[in-house]
Amino acid sequence: MKSQPNIRLIYFRLRALTEAAQMMMHYSNLKYSYEMSLEFFKKPWSEAKKDAPFNQLPLLIVDNKIHIWQSNSIIRYLAPLTGTMPKDSLVAAQVDAIFETTHALFFPLNPTVNVFVGEQHETHKTQFLNSFPTTLNNFNRQLEKLSDGPFFFGEKPYYCDFSAYHHFSLAKILDPNILDPYPRVNQLMNEFEKLPNIQKYLETRPELIDVGVAPKMIVKGEKVKTTSES
Repeated sequence: MKSQPNIRLIYFRLRALTEAAQMMMHYSNLKYSYEMSLEFFKKPWSEAKKDAPFNQLPLLIVDNKIHIWQSNSIIRYLAPLTGTMPKDSLVAAQVDAIFETTHALFFPLNPTVNVFVGEQHETHKTQFLNSFPTTLNNFNRQLEKLSDGPFFFGEKPYYCDFSAYHHFSLAKILDPNILDPYPRVNQLMNEFEKLPNIQKYLETRPELIDVGVAPKMIVKGEKVKTTSES
């Protein structure tokens, strides 16, 4: 039996581009290390940026030699390893279409929750919340069309469901009631949180607080500023 690869995930102190990947690895008991940019590069991101592939993070390092950048490419690499990739190529294409549509929510949602403050936060929050109900309605329709649930393609979650949960949960931080009119979206959220290992991960991951004012994560009992710079 082939042993699992050594996996290191390099990113910032944000609940953003690595969240779906981390949930997938926890779900499947795939071991990995999570390292801040400063820990990995041993220098501030402003100096380390030139050393990263295409000057960006996140970065997945496999067996200490293969570097995979681009968050969506990282997800697709991890999907077969975590049992979240369909075997049927046609279903896989549909899963990827849902996944790409969830990822399109990244801006302004992720930075609005993790980084933006004051007027910038309020402007992007309003922009997102005004447009999101139309998107949610489309997701709800696809859930109804594609399966009896609870996930997009039935009882088993694929990698698109992890990305959907991440983005929908961020939207609930901006408006706790935003998902209420969409029963199938709510079903996905509720059942996702019951998945093996996911409940524990959600309970133990750093809590995100003071969104829109001075975003912080509670790490080992300490309030630490969210950042994309260290």
